[in-house]
Amino acid sequence: MIDSLLHYFAALSVFGKTAVILNVSLLLLAPLLFNRIVPSDKAALNSSRTRKLRLMNLLLLTVYLFDWLINFYFNDHGHSEVFIRISQTGLVFLLGYLFTQFSHTWTIKRYGKERTIDGETIKTRTYQSEMGYILILLITIVIALLLLINIWQVTSWLQATGVIGGLLVILFGTKEAWAHDAVSGLILLYHGDIAPGVVCRIPEMNLLAVVRRMSLTETTFHDVVQKHNTIVSNSQLRATTVDVLNKVDSPHWHDFVTFKIGYQTPAEQVEAFVQALWQKACEIEKHLDPEKTPKVVLVNLGDHAVEWRLNYRLESVYRIKQARFAINRAAFDLQEEFHLSLATPLTFQQS
Repeated sequence: MIDSLLHYFAALSVFGKTAVILNVSLLLLAPLLFNRIVPSDKAALNSSRTRKLRLMNLLLLTVYLFDWLINFYFNDHGHSEVFIRISQTGLVFLLGYLFTQFSHTWTIKRYGKERTIDGETIKTRTYQSEMGYILILLITIVIALLLLINIWQVTSWLQATGVIGGLLVILFGTKEAWAHDAVSGLILLYHGDIAPGVVCRIPEMNLLAVVRRMSLTETTFHDVVQKHNTIVSNSQLRATTVDVLNKVDSPHWHDFVTFKIGYQTPAEQVEAFVQALWQKACEIEKHLDPEKTPKVVLVNLGDHAVEWRLNYRLESVYRIKQARFAINRAAFDLQEEFHLSLATPLTFQQS
């Protein structure tokens, strides 16, 4: 049987031998290809691309295996025209898939923007990179369609049935599933206000998160409170109110905490208390810089207490909650030392 298989391979045309060798090579090298040569920004996407490529390789190799079995059991040493066309079709799809994956990685490297997200520097997608990818994708589809028409020699049938028109009808009928998200994604990328590394608050979703990744159809957020990822479709994102809380390329974050302190505590005592709690908070949370002195402002003269605001800078947007926890803990520990109380006093005045 092995001799028969080797004889079958030797009898293949140059195209057939090239197709078999190419598929076997890609089947073995798929992980290296997508993890090292043209990796994406997500490990899960690399695994998905590897599985898709290997599935195409196996399907195309199965076609040759099926043809060999026919030759082996029925003593047929020829190759039918249908088999040749099927193998050529499979190779067109395989090369088209590889070309689009390589081109997408190239457009991101060429036109993407380098950003640091959670300590990791990556190339993120931009409006230019996605438009370049769409253009390459459309050209690839047109070329593949022309090759398939030539392989199956359906020029007359194409003219009689209007296959192009049928494809347009299919695209129009499915536009609800992809068009709104894709157009919204391009608009978001074009404006550039929402980009990887930006901190956003979405009140309707009760979400305070950092943008981790953007694609044409969806945006992935990393919740800074619960540390999980939230995926939102781009059309839904454009239809809701999004508070952009920092600049696109700014790794740090400006935040504040408020304290309600009684009227009997003078401003000088409050300022000394804040300076001490800042140093203590910096010891607890390493992403607070002791050299960046916070600002203390009086924001409200309430009925029962004075509301003081501590404005500070945080070096990592991913540590928003931890920084607040550290400041509150430091304030709680130092209140007795500075002879003040953070509990809002109850004051009544007889009229």
